[in-house]
Amino acid sequence: MNTPALAVRDLSFAYPDGTEALRRVSFQIPRGAAVALVGANGAGKSTLLLHLNGYLMPRHGEVSIANTTLTPATASIVRRAVGMVFQDPDDQLFMPTVFEDVAFGPLHAGLPPADVERAATDALQRVGMLHLRARPPHKLSAGEKRAVAIATALAMAPDVLVLDEPTSNLDPRGRRRLIDLLRSFDHSRIIATHDLELVVEVCTHVLVLDGGQIVAEGPVAVILNDEPLMLAHGLERPHILRHHHPH
Repeated sequence: MNTPALAVRDLSFAYPDGTEALRRVSFQIPRGAAVALVGANGAGKSTLLLHLNGYLMPRHGEVSIANTTLTPATASIVRRAVGMVFQDPDDQLFMPTVFEDVAFGPLHAGLPPADVERAATDALQRVGMLHLRARPPHKLSAGEKRAVAIATALAMAPDVLVLDEPTSNLDPRGRRRLIDLLRSFDHSRIIATHDLELVVEVCTHVLVLDGGQIVAEGPVAVILNDEPLMLAHGLERPHILRHHHPH
């Protein structure tokens, strides 16, 4: 049996005020799979994502990337294996130029200058943004910022990409370009989103989170077509499953 790209086992987490954000969450992501994480606001999605590369450390249960279990001692290894793309690209883009932002991770990982140049160039080419390498990030459009933020993750050659609400604040053209980009990746992907149309187009498997627990999981078409299930957990059956869609 192949080792999963990412495995979460019995993960629970409470904030200092006693709020239980996660309750015995367990799931696996196969290598190369695109898996959606969906749920209403407050379901625990963001807290779960922050555990996937050690921004939050498990207090109960465990997170494993391939054969490496996340601990304080292994956090640096896991963080290189998991590329995190935050909901707001401005949380990731802080250098004077696009190229410096994308090169930041490889540079601070201690790669030789030639390898840093190659990693950043390849990542920008992959997302179609190499022509903006000298542009200040604050002068980019929302779609360009999103693509460059993804490039900062790709530059570290991760095994797993984790994306939080990747289509937020994008216009229809930017959203379509992003969906096409996400579909083109071979990485294992976990995508937390309210955009259920994206889920249908990009993902094969979905996890439904509610009250810090996984309440349903399975193939996208099966889970998202279950209207009583969706409504019970603050979601709606996506229109793309009701009507023919050109994509």
